[in-house]
Amino acid sequence: MKVLLIRPHAPNKLNFTKILDNEPLELEYLHTALKAKGIEDYIYDGLIEETTVKDTIIREKPDVVAITGYITQQNLMIKFCSISKEINPSIKTIVGGVHAQRNFEVFFNDSIDYVYRSESVDDFAKLILIIKEGNEKVEKLKIINGLCFKEQGKYIKNQLTPIDINELPIPDREHFYKNKSKFRYLDLTEVATIKTAFSCPYSCNFCYCTLLNGGKYQARDLNLVMEELKNLDCQNVQIADDDFLIDKDRLWEFIRLIKENNIQKTFICYSRADFVCENEDIIKALADIGFKYFLVGLEAVDDSELKGFNKQTSVDMNERCVKIINSTSSKCIALMIVPIDADKKYFDNLYRWVKKVNVKYVTVSIFTPIPGTPLFDQYKDKITSEDPEDWDFLHLVLEPTKLSRQSFYREYNKLFMRLYKIAKKTGIYDFMDLKYYKNMLTDYLKRRMRGD
Repeated sequence: MKVLLIRPHAPNKLNFTKILDNEPLELEYLHTALKAKGIEDYIYDGLIEETTVKDTIIREKPDVVAITGYITQQNLMIKFCSISKEINPSIKTIVGGVHAQRNFEVFFNDSIDYVYRSESVDDFAKLILIIKEGNEKVEKLKIINGLCFKEQGKYIKNQLTPIDINELPIPDREHFYKNKSKFRYLDLTEVATIKTAFSCPYSCNFCYCTLLNGGKYQARDLNLVMEELKNLDCQNVQIADDDFLIDKDRLWEFIRLIKENNIQKTFICYSRADFVCENEDIIKALADIGFKYFLVGLEAVDDSELKGFNKQTSVDMNERCVKIINSTSSKCIALMIVPIDADKKYFDNLYRWVKKVNVKYVTVSIFTPIPGTPLFDQYKDKITSEDPEDWDFLHLVLEPTKLSRQSFYREYNKLFMRLYKIAKKTGIYDFMDLKYYKNMLTDYLKRRMRGD
């Protein structure tokens, strides 16, 4: 029995820059569970592989192909299942990941045998063992948490129940260590990813992450987190929690354990503006133990917009948040959303606000209601695109109300370049020298030649 684990490449216009490439942690968890059961697997990471999925399937001869991905990778996930069946109809195909958790019905396809929605790696291993034994009977499959499967041409949808995050194993990072130089976050190279919580306790109506794991927030035991960090042969660590800064007592304990275990690493994490404003002492303490980047969902520079997102923050909080982080050795990466009713004045005001509050690193998304969220239900009758690759926060999926599409993109791209120049002056992009651009172009051309 052999399982091919696939993460497709990310099909957006910024992917080729290679500045935000994370290790495929979700596949490494699956690899760990399969290895414990004596099942062979191969991880195909579309961000770094130099061969096509088709050639890899022919070479590896898997019995099972399991693919994970986000909404922008939906077409590729279905395509790779179809390719698998064309090469060998007896190959069993499985799709999973965060997109499949909430939007599983889009994968009800003749080329897909199973849609796996649970966070449980143990249940995934159980499914593989059932397939290995050739015992894919309804009574066996019905015990797999959240599984969708076909029976006499109809889909059966098992109930999805939240799992305890402490059931996750410490991942076997064999794949990461072989390819460590390929994973980075801006100027930080060799960046590993860890997970210390599922979901999020807040209820922002645009956010997908708060709905994962059945919508139940679960924090991991810090002793397990420390065990993983102590054995992690890597200087830079991105904490992948949707929001790491939630529980004050847990954070103080995290800080204490980092010091007690003499863990000296550089960290990246997500946070909220209100937590930063209310806990300046924690932010300083985290900066002192190595937190370099706080990614904060500031979202907007208008209180009415923040209220519309059910964000429960304010513009005043956003400004104080940036000031507090700037007062430490850490940096704030502001995550903003441009609404569809933005006009030229809005784009100019956003740029002026960034300059005023002295935030050096800003990413700006286009307002995008993600399928599976309350916001999508609100806007679903106004959606103008049926291409899942447009859900990358860089494309309009709704008609702008005050500008033409062409004018909106022109103002958006102009703002993008103005913000890039601000960050460039800080030295954050100094690693992008001539050699880097040459390698980036070479990689892009190779992918085009392969048809990726």
